[in-house]
Amino acid sequence: MSELILKYNLLNTAAQQQVQDFIDFLLTKNKQQPKNQQNYKQKILQVSVWDDADLQYLEAAQKTMTQWTMQEW
Repeated sequence: MSELILKYNLLNTAAQQQVQDFIDFLLTKNKQQPKNQQNYKQKILQVSVWDDADLQYLEAAQKTMTQWTMQEW
């Protein structure tokens, strides 16, 4: 760790700021990962599931749609 500090101290002020920004970026990225996974899990759990009875309504509607006739002008 002391070698890292020595290298850091050799950098100019602008480069030191870049190192600090990059460390902040990495810390933010690590903190967001579990939160995003939890949000994703909650969203997936809220997805609706259709059973066979629900699908029967759609299939019946599909059959009647194919029987429609277009109006002529």
